[in-house]
Amino acid sequence: MKTLPLVTGLLSTLLTLASCEQIKETVPAQACEKGIKNHPNAARYQKLADALLAEGVVGASLTVITPEGTWSSGIGMADLKNKVKLTPCHTLRVGSVSKIFAATAILKLQEAGKLNLDDQAGRYLPAEFARNIANADQATIRQLLNHSSGIAEYSSLSNILQILNLSVVKHSAEENLRSIFGKKANFKVGERDEYSNSNFLLLALIIKKVTGLSAYGYITEHLLKPNGFENLYASASVPSSLSRAYYDSNDNGFMLDLTEIENNAVGGADMLDGGMIANSYDLARFHEKLMTGQLLSAASTQALHAFTPVTQDVGEDLKHIKGYSLGLMKLETNQGVAIGHYGTVHSFNGMVFYFPQQKVTIALIRNSDSAKIKKFVESKEIFDYLFQQK
Repeated sequence: MKTLPLVTGLLSTLLTLASCEQIKETVPAQACEKGIKNHPNAARYQKLADALLAEGVVGASLTVITPEGTWSSGIGMADLKNKVKLTPCHTLRVGSVSKIFAATAILKLQEAGKLNLDDQAGRYLPAEFARNIANADQATIRQLLNHSSGIAEYSSLSNILQILNLSVVKHSAEENLRSIFGKKANFKVGERDEYSNSNFLLLALIIKKVTGLSAYGYITEHLLKPNGFENLYASASVPSSLSRAYYDSNDNGFMLDLTEIENNAVGGADMLDGGMIANSYDLARFHEKLMTGQLLSAASTQALHAFTPVTQDVGEDLKHIKGYSLGLMKLETNQGVAIGHYGTVHSFNGMVFYFPQQKVTIALIRNSDSAKIKKFVESKEIFDYLFQQK
């Protein structure tokens, strides 16, 4: 899930009013190492880790895959109160990076002949949802994937208020979609693009319909387990390795523990807009394999790289997002093109990007947020740390 710009502006105020639930248990220590110890660019990547801490990040998981090997590190703390250091084996929520897995699953099902991207989504949706969500019976699966469906956004200010007052607790994809029953579409199908998390909850329902498995179950059994990704989780169950989550609502260095709110927001079944959990090591490995044609057919991989220009106003800080394809963003950075996705729940944030020219993949997931942190992490300049001495 990616928080809407309007909601982001109001969220800081709302979170100061939220009561913080006491930590009930300590996040277990996760003593492990990932990647290689003697990566030639280790000092460069450590500078990025240090910069994240300097910006106020409580904890983060960072992995960089290059032709020379893989560098992976835990940064800061997984649990502030109990002073548990974050290691490469701790996991974090990845937010909208989950959409990459949804797109991969849909393309896998197209390869198996179970559906076609240009089929109308209504063909595979339960009648309740096709009938009550405007445009759901007209938009194609492709238009759900590239945000050109016009379907209304379920994640709104009202939704966040309900999460904060505990009237929404770990709602499933179906439950969240019912909140937009009867709402008008934002525009006619295919008229333009506008980011909507609802699209990917509908894709979860389509996966369930054509496979007979839950969307999380299909991804686990057909994408994660067969490829050896042990620290990627598509599940409503929380792994013991999950870090706590923190938010600095006033940008003053005081971090509120909002772990329970995070889990309530995207902890329900089949939340493919933002509910997946990972460490950066397996997230980077998945994305690198996806981008280099190791998970899908050549035709499917080519479809992932077919970008159309973003016409929605994404704001000044994200104007380097230049294209959207099937669950993927294309960035124009100082180091060239990067392909992947940003992700935000509220406190947990993730990103994974592949630089095709340099054959470099970065995955960064953090357990804390503030306006200051977000501005740094979502700037295109952060990628300079990967290629230049700073």
